Amino acid sequence: MINIQSIPEVEYESLPMADNRKDGWDALREMGPVVLMNGWYYLTRREDVLHALRTPEVYSSKKAFDTLGSPLPLVPISFDPPEHTRFRKILQPFFSPHTLTAMLPALQQQAVSMIDDIAPNGKCEIVADVAIPYPSQVFLTLYGLPLADRDQLVKWKDSVIALADSGTTLEGHDLTPAVELFSYLTNVINERRANPGSDILSQVLTGEEPLDDAEAIGLSFLFVLAGLDRHGGNRFRAARAGPQPRPACTVARRSRPAEGICGRDREARASCADTAADDHGGSHHRRHHAAGRDARAVIDRGDQPRR
Repeated sequence: MINIQSIPEVEYESLPMADNRKDGWDALREMGPVVLMNGWYYLTRREDVLHALRTPEVYSSKKAFDTLGSPLPLVPISFDPPEHTRFRKILQPFFSPHTLTAMLPALQQQAVSMIDDIAPNGKCEIVADVAIPYPSQVFLTLYGLPLADRDQLVKWKDSVIALADSGTTLEGHDLTPAVELFSYLTNVINERRANPGSDILSQVLTGEEPLDDAEAIGLSFLFVLAGLDRHGGNRFRAARAGPQPRPACTVARRSRPAEGICGRDREARASCADTAADDHGGSHHRRHHAAGRDARAVIDRGDQPRR
């Protein structure tokens, strides 16, 4: 049993992650099986991470992304099994090589058009002119949102992610961008139901297991944040100075450790738990986000985690 008051606290910036990630993780593990870092509790040891992954009734994902301001749960990451399993089954075919290959000609033509617009200038700023706009266009094409709305969607996305980065609570923050994005997506979904196409959004609305409006909005809200994230979408946060920590197991928010706390994307956690090898190149350490009702319950299982 771990006393929550005795959990060591550390700032990510104090760890040598930028110089040597292995040393950084070694230092984190040496502090103990649970560490409070930048306002979140992290599990550092393999058995505890796997236990959190396999115990969704305690380590729930349902509150993981409350600070993103969505009035509805984000699909699939704010759900635990069996709901998460259902959503994963519905979405998986849309990201198969076969499906993406069918979109390749349209995506290639967009790239050609972008280069054609740049060529007369004889030069470009590769990040601003290509690396940022093109991936956003790829996402919009695949998902079925108008390319003409790209800049507005990016603005909403930036504002919502900044909202999440501002703290562990939405109290006192301007939720207007999140509300406007919600309203926009509601209108798009209604239009797609009336006039479906071949895009992902149309298909999840009209397929064999169609999403209802609330599920479709939750999915679309998440996809806009992740699909338009110019910094990779990890935790849907804008990039900070220096590398981000590889995800350990986030147990609870410091501000409310006794609530039914936030886990991270269960699909990503399962993948990490099955395949991730750690930086030592030898032993395997599974790292992923999870959360629990109380950090005191993390190790109280009658066994001693090994390093």
